[in-house]
Amino acid sequence: MLRTASLLAGIAFAAWAPGCGPGPSPEPEVPAPTYPEGTVLAVGGHPITAADVERYVDAVAIIEPEFVERDHRRKVLTNIVLPTAAGAALDPGAREVAFQEAQRLLSAARETGEVPEDAPEPMVLTGTFREVGLAPWALATTMEPMTFSQLQETPGAWTFFKLIATAAPPGEYGARTEVTIVRYDVPYIPREGAQELLRQALDELTIEVVDPDWEALVPPIHLYGYDAER
Repeated sequence: MLRTASLLAGIAFAAWAPGCGPGPSPEPEVPAPTYPEGTVLAVGGHPITAADVERYVDAVAIIEPEFVERDHRRKVLTNIVLPTAAGAALDPGAREVAFQEAQRLLSAARETGEVPEDAPEPMVLTGTFREVGLAPWALATTMEPMTFSQLQETPGAWTFFKLIATAAPPGEYGARTEVTIVRYDVPYIPREGAQELLRQALDELTIEVVDPDWEALVPPIHLYGYDAER
């Protein structure tokens, strides 16, 4: 059964028998959730806009030019956007705190050229999208060396990085283009066990199809609870 958009945690059924008092009260109406303009899907009430997907489509097209744009969107949705939205839905409070902290660090880095000393331990990564991550690699395709990226959300964290070096200038990347970045993650989900937690969240959280055109792009296992493609 397709999981619906209901945000009810559950329905309480009152035990009732003739002569034991009035029947159960009708359930109050739950207003339909409202989402920002451009929302196409929602995970646990957290909206996904078309722009959330489109920002990575060009990078996937560089990696797999033989596939059509629809396939690129499906891969972005499955590998980046759905896990990120699931993480965002788990703990909105912690997510907002991490966002403010990441913004503070990035603003200071852009102003002074140096990341504050109290920043999380960075990761120095060199390689293609496989080694540095598809989302940072996608941003790097538009950047000049020795500049800081914009803040982006990755599964369970807010992320930014400094592009140290690249084997190709913007607009000339190929699937094997390597970059070197210094990456900073400000997590709002504990790093240990995060992947398993996000997989479980995608299994359990309601995925709402806001724009029917996007339903076919969502893996059936997330909508129906089983692998309908088998």
